Amino acid sequence: MKNIAISLILLAFLGLLSLGATGSLVTETSGVFNKVQGEVFQESSSEVILEGNQLFISINQKDKENSEKAVIDCLNFYSGKYPQLDEYTCDLVVRTNIIIDNSCNYLTGVLVKKDSEESITLDYNTNC
Repeated sequence: MKNIAISLILLAFLGLLSLGATGSLVTETSGVFNKVQGEVFQESSSEVILEGNQLFISINQKDKENSEKAVIDCLNFYSGKYPQLDEYTCDLVVRTNIIIDNSCNYLTGVLVKKDSEESITLDYNTNC
């Protein structure tokens, strides 16, 4: 009888340990997926101006991290949304402080469509 009681206590302990590990694994994995989802281009964070056959987009960001990806994603998003246009310009404006306006245009990306070809040019502002 004593051996059965010890076995049941050990099984309960192993069960609790297993549940705790599973919960931790699920939490950590979902955190990674949330980070990936957060990197999808957000249309609401931009200002869009259409002039003739050109589209000008301004994106605001707190820092320079992933700036190239943000600008290229912006160009790809809007060229898919407005396929009839010939030129798309995405400006990445870095705003490190909300209270003091110390923003600067850090990166400009231009996507140009000529015939059936597309080209992307990135221009950095080194003074930013």
